[in-house]
Amino acid sequence: MQIKNWKKFQHFKDRKPPWVKLYRDLLDDIEWFELDPKAAKVLVMLWLIASEDDGNIPTAKQLAFRLRMSEKETEVCISKLSHWLEQGDNEVISTRYQDDAPETETETETELEKETKCISPPSGGLQNCDHEKVIALYHQHLPTLRRVEVWNETRKGYLRQRWREVAEELAKEKQVQVSDILDWFTEFFVHIGTSKFLTGRVNSKDGRPFIADLEWILKPSNFAKIVEGKYHGTN
Repeated sequence: MQIKNWKKFQHFKDRKPPWVKLYRDLLDDIEWFELDPKAAKVLVMLWLIASEDDGNIPTAKQLAFRLRMSEKETEVCISKLSHWLEQGDNEVISTRYQDDAPETETETETELEKETKCISPPSGGLQNCDHEKVIALYHQHLPTLRRVEVWNETRKGYLRQRWREVAEELAKEKQVQVSDILDWFTEFFVHIGTSKFLTGRVNSKDGRPFIADLEWILKPSNFAKIVEGKYHGTN
């Protein structure tokens, strides 16, 4: 694991200690502002740690020690930082709950996936996220929100993470089928449709209506807040 675009951050690498650059454009980085304070702090510390080894990040156990955190806490923070991290082959890392599979669900898992998974996949092949059906459900139940025109690897990764989380949660109570997960997403999108804020029917703090899209909905912090009903207070 390494810092994405490391050459941008490295500065005076031959100095002891080496330096890293912190750019002002971070102030306009939405991904940065959506981080919780702990994850944001860890990201800065990762930049500093990476300066010791040409942008590379230590193993999870070593990293947890350097951050003075438990391995579990470290995994949770790292799972929120895929925007800034990558593997040596320049593919974005699989996050804590991400089944970062190849382009199609029918292909087999890569060795990278096997190394980075931190939970066991649900039984019965439920780790294979049905992207097309979830997107179709989103369009069906939330027709006023922005349509999905591009489904890139970042967006695929967000959906795979949420799919796995839902499957794991449902599996605690019963044997889960793919149809159960799709039913859950149906109810989830219907739930979103009842929020005036998420569907642009009220103005946000800047006086303009906010309208969610599928990528925003699937980001970890937003997804949790929607499930908890935190955007439904304006109904």
